[in-house]
Order: sequence, then C-alpha cells, then structure tokens
Amino acid sequence: MNNSFQIPKVKTLGCLWMEDRLLVEECTGAHSKGEGFYYRPLGGTVEFGEPSDETLKREFLEEIGEQVEIVSYIGCIENIFTIKAETGHEVIQMYDVRFVDQHNYSHERFLVQEGEKQAWARWIELSEFVEGEKYLYPAKLVSILERRRGRI
Repeated sequence: MNNSFQIPKVKTLGCLWMEDRLLVEECTGAHSKGEGFYYRPLGGTVEFGEPSDETLKREFLEEIGEQVEIVSYIGCIENIFTIKAETGHEVIQMYDVRFVDQHNYSHERFLVQEGEKQAWARWIELSEFVEGEKYLYPAKLVSILERRRGRI
C-alpha cells in the first residue's frame, strides 16, 4: 500500500463565486468516478502549524497569483475515497472566499501553477455539478453547496 494514503491529509479549499458560477480548477486523470475530467475548488494541503484560513490565502496567491479574503466558514468535509484500488482519506476545511481585486471577476479563466504542473481554473455553473454533467471534488461538496445556494 502507498504510504502517502495511510495518514489522513488536512486540506483547505475555497469556494469563490461569481453569481451561480464557482471558480474551479479543471483536472484530468484518475478520480473516484473513473478516469477523465474532474473539477475542484482552489486550495491545498495545510502545513504543520499553519491555520487553514491562512493556508487558503497562501494557496490562491501561489496557484493563481491573486489575493483572496475569507467571507465565511462553510464547514469540514471528511473525504474517504478510492482511486485505482488505493484508499485516500482527507479532512478538508471549506471556506467561501472572494477576490481582493474586484477586476479578477472579469477574467474567464486563470492559469493555475503548482510547481511544474499547469492547469486552468474557470467559472462553472453549480447546476452542471448538481445535474451530474461535471464531477466536483470532493463529492460531498455538491450537496453542501446546493443546500447553501440561496445564502450565497
């Protein structure tokens, strides 16, 4: 068994909204529903001694070069999943965030830079995830966001 999957990871993700569209990173590869495209809010792994809200601000700055501020705490999701017979376990702190620079809302997409890896983050309607047209990670997030929809 892969050692990296034996200890739960602590992560933080930020839900950044423009009307009913969520800013998400477009990823491709193996995921819990199979192989192909999936999407996730921006964020990353919490470093030892770093509060999750500060991690989230750092991750947005590192990944897309933009500052965000915390709007509210959504909650915690425990995500246990299987990819290619390997079990993963994450504890994810979720926040609603907004851009500090309001001009960022005019951009249709953002280049996500994580070390050597590059991807795009773009705005996707929540309804596409609710209706199953696109897969949002972590899976439990869709129902949480759908319940909160009227408050966002």
